Amino acid sequence: MRQSLRQFFLKRPLWMTIPVIVIISVASSLGALFLLTELMGMGYGPTFPRSLTIAIVAPTLVSGPIGGFIVHLLREVEVAREQAQLLAWKDELTGLINRRRFAELGVRELGLARRQGTTLSAVLLDVDDFKRINDRYGHAAGDAVLQGIGRALPTALRSTDLAGRWGGEEFALLLPGAVGTDAAMVTERVRQTIERLAVAAGGGQPLRCTVSVGVADAGPDDTFDTLINRADRAMYRAKAAGKNSVLHAEAA
Repeated sequence: MRQSLRQFFLKRPLWMTIPVIVIISVASSLGALFLLTELMGMGYGPTFPRSLTIAIVAPTLVSGPIGGFIVHLLREVEVAREQAQLLAWKDELTGLINRRRFAELGVRELGLARRQGTTLSAVLLDVDDFKRINDRYGHAAGDAVLQGIGRALPTALRSTDLAGRWGGEEFALLLPGAVGTDAAMVTERVRQTIERLAVAAGGGQPLRCTVSVGVADAGPDDTFDTLINRADRAMYRAKAAGKNSVLHAEAA
């Protein structure tokens, strides 16, 4: 109930919330007036209409402006909280969600897929020869490559897919509703998108890179950790097999 009231005051326009505050204030004032009158046995004599008017007018004049100001402050606090939460979830370099948030959403998506009887694939991809890029062109160039991939990944995914930075030069994807051929199509499109990517770094020739990709379809006994670990093993198999390729993990 308290959460519902909080959401009401935070999400509704002021022209709706202020009257509610005024009504609550007036109702409380009237309730107190009638209770006090009964308890003191004063009855409803000639002075009661004046007391009734005061009990209505005074809360209206006071609660309207003060209530509006309080709601305004609450909304500013809520906006600040949401912005802080977004910053806590975001990878600063690439703009994608960070590993912690990705894992949280991964657990949620896996549970959702189980309850709804739908499918889910997890993907890990690693930039090939990233150390060589850093050593040859500098860490600023390496950062530019990661930023370029961070911008390119969402363009190659479906609207329901999720991309995050897993750590270092590794990225992670969640593909709800995609296994087998569907997952292969999405991940191959991702691989080709990154292969065609030309990253401007340091004023020289645009840098190009490739990725090795591992895909794992969620099995009935998978946890998020086992699912992502199978994708990780498939990714290293792709790297060992010659890089710049997509390999599917064996079924769980």
